[in-house]
Amino acid sequence: MGIEDRLTSSQRGKIAELHVATALMAQSGGRLSPFVPLSDDHGVDLMVVDKVTGNALAVQVKSWFLAPDKPVKKVQFDLQKSTHAIDGRGAVICALMDPETLAIIMSWMIPLSEVPNVATEQPKKYAMSPSRMANTRDKYLPYRHTSLASLTRAVETLLAD
Repeated sequence: MGIEDRLTSSQRGKIAELHVATALMAQSGGRLSPFVPLSDDHGVDLMVVDKVTGNALAVQVKSWFLAPDKPVKKVQFDLQKSTHAIDGRGAVICALMDPETLAIIMSWMIPLSEVPNVATEQPKKYAMSPSRMANTRDKYLPYRHTSLASLTRAVETLLAD
């Protein structure tokens, strides 16, 4: 039984949120300053402030812990409609995590305004199923990041607008 089986979904989510927050802070050289809201009732896991522009970005973090003995080609991240920002501001960062090293293997950063265009809409949620395969040409490819530096640059770009 791996770590992904012993942790609750809330615990896995918090681990991913903290990893995303520290990665953004470290990779930006301190330019990005993530804050954790006191409550998570609107789907905001992090507020990321750009110290250069003063702009802030609401971020929802979704995670998938990839079991080493269960290789999959696609992963699924669900975004509840009740926590999806109606005005489309903010972003969702979907992090594929290695449960043994707790490293972010791959991520997808999707502006919330674009989620309805790329996700499969279901009655209560948006389901996003990006491929993790290197040769993919799926609709999630423009949002995919295979390094923390790339993810950080994408967040900085979104904050610059």
